[in-house]
Amino acid sequence: MFETMREIDATTTAEYLRETGRVARDALIQVRELSGGVSNIVLRVEVAGRPPFVVKQCRERLRVAMEWLAPLDRIWTESATLGTLGQILPAGTVPSVLFEDRADYLFAMTCAADDAVTWKTQLLGDWHDPAGHAHHQDIAVRLGELLGTIHEDARSHPALRGLLADTCLFEELRVDPYYRTIARRHPSLAGRIDSLIADMNRPLAERTLVLGDFSPKNILVHRRGLVLLDFECAHAGDAAFDLGFFLTHLILKEVRASIAGDGQMGRFVGLARAFWTSYLERRSLDPQTLEEFDRRAARHTAACCLARVDGKSPVEYLDERGQALARSLALAAMDVESLTIARILDGLEEETKG
Repeated sequence: MFETMREIDATTTAEYLRETGRVARDALIQVRELSGGVSNIVLRVEVAGRPPFVVKQCRERLRVAMEWLAPLDRIWTESATLGTLGQILPAGTVPSVLFEDRADYLFAMTCAADDAVTWKTQLLGDWHDPAGHAHHQDIAVRLGELLGTIHEDARSHPALRGLLADTCLFEELRVDPYYRTIARRHPSLAGRIDSLIADMNRPLAERTLVLGDFSPKNILVHRRGLVLLDFECAHAGDAAFDLGFFLTHLILKEVRASIAGDGQMGRFVGLARAFWTSYLERRSLDPQTLEEFDRRAARHTAACCLARVDGKSPVEYLDERGQALARSLALAAMDVESLTIARILDGLEEETKG
């Protein structure tokens, strides 16, 4: 099946669009590849007289150092998730699907504003001035609102009983390369990691739409708002994973800032706290449920931090000192019996200030 797939790139997309009748034969077309991601090719297409759009096609082999293959049909999970989120979130928060090509494992979607940049790019840049700090604080609060809304409002969505009920892609793209990989590299943690994996198999009534890749690199910031991207890991699952996955990115950037000694120490912890507070305001969790959820989210945070150092897809911005510090913090957190998000952030702040 996969052998007949027609792979496209920046040099062949125009002809593909003409041959498939998506654009007129005589249309003037410009195509350029967009950066970001390890599992797809993403192309911006400009056709004379039409708004620009994006074509996204799966690749079977992910672009990481270790061998990592993933099924091509994961792209339909993303397409289904875009449709679901479009019904839950304000207009423009996620792209709209324009067309699908099932034979070639690709779809087209609306394009973000021309001034859009990833939040990751902004976070790794220079934001010492007060205006920059306020800008990021506002984004963190808004992202907490959005993720809280998704987790709250998607709980009874019909899509969770359809394509998104399948967790196989999440297993292949997150559980195995992240959690099972660190369990193999740290055998003493295997029991705790296995327990964490098993605990994600929540009863159906406790599941919601889990994005699986909610991170700064998949958040576009423009002058009118935010756009969320990349949902091929989405599934009906445990919301605590999304919290751990997202908070990990802010924690590791705090580690990077502490190693660099560039005066940004504590700012990423502040963003994490603002995000967590905003998220909880959108959730309707009774005190007992909240306490248990907090502990699950904290365990996922510790495990994801370790996975982004010792898993199949380590973050690229930590040097050896940063990796060692992140590893030490994650291992210490995983030893805490009653771990919470607040304890993780308090411990991180104490460690990096010292």
